[in-house]
Amino acid sequence: YEGYKDLEFIHFEKTLEISGVQFLERLITSIRDKKVLKIYYHPYYEDKPYFIDVHPYILGEYKFRWYLIGLNAFKNQIRTYALDRMRDVREAEDIPYIERRFKADEYFKHSIGIISPEGEPPLIKAAIQKTQAQYLISQPWHASQNIVEETDEEIVFSFRAHPTYEFKSLLLGLGKDALVLEPPSLREDIQKELAEMVNRYGTSGA
Repeated sequence: YEGYKDLEFIHFEKTLEISGVQFLERLITSIRDKKVLKIYYHPYYEDKPYFIDVHPYILGEYKFRWYLIGLNAFKNQIRTYALDRMRDVREAEDIPYIERRFKADEYFKHSIGIISPEGEPPLIKAAIQKTQAQYLISQPWHASQNIVEETDEEIVFSFRAHPTYEFKSLLLGLGKDALVLEPPSLREDIQKELAEMVNRYGTSGA
């Protein structure tokens, strides 16, 4: 679409520049050359940043944000690191690179978004009001999406996917037009989220 971006009668979605993109070139080079990275990282849930050694495998992009997926050898786990939470990136000298069989399509097969939990995903079923369901039909949330049942009022969809934060956000974004049927654990999570939301609105009014 590059050739059409100057046309005034087409409006493209835009976003402000996200911090961390200045590290892209260094990350790409490290992945290509198989070099371990020492990243000064500041997660949202921590008070201050800290250093971590990461064996980089791939870069991913989701909703205009960039992420690095690699091995955290200390935890012996594949982890996802947001570039906008990186404060400094440098090569970790004298640390041998650990190469693992890693295929992005397999890693993200059961996920929506950039996080892929370990283990087998549950079968999720959700009843969506008929009008809203058309959006899911025209633009599926996940490759495993199927229609299980249809009535005059709603369509029941199934997903073989992890109930990540991104998935829950999509469900909550439909408000009263979505009802989680299975699994019970996800129903409870959504119920808890809604109860906390109602409680907050009930106690912080004008």
